[in-house]
Amino acid sequence: MESFVIHIPSKKANLVKELLKELGVTLKALDPNLEDCNKNHVPNEETIKAMTEVKEGKGVKFATTSDLFASVK
Repeated sequence: MESFVIHIPSKKANLVKELLKELGVTLKALDPNLEDCNKNHVPNEETIKAMTEVKEGKGVKFATTSDLFASVK
C-alpha cells in the first residue's frame, strides 16, 4: 500500500473526494480543520538570521552543486 499527502483547497475538497471515491481510492484526513499545515509555521531564530543574511548578499555562493556538497563534508 502506498500513501501520500495532498493539500486541497477547501472549495475543491468535495469534488476531489468524489473523484477519488469513484476511482476506489481510500481517503484518510489528517486534520479536516487544517487548510494549510504550513500556514502558521514560524521559522526559528537561526533560520531568520540566515534568510536575512542572504537578502543582504552575505550568503556563500558556489559555482557548482559539487562545490556546495564538498563544503558540507
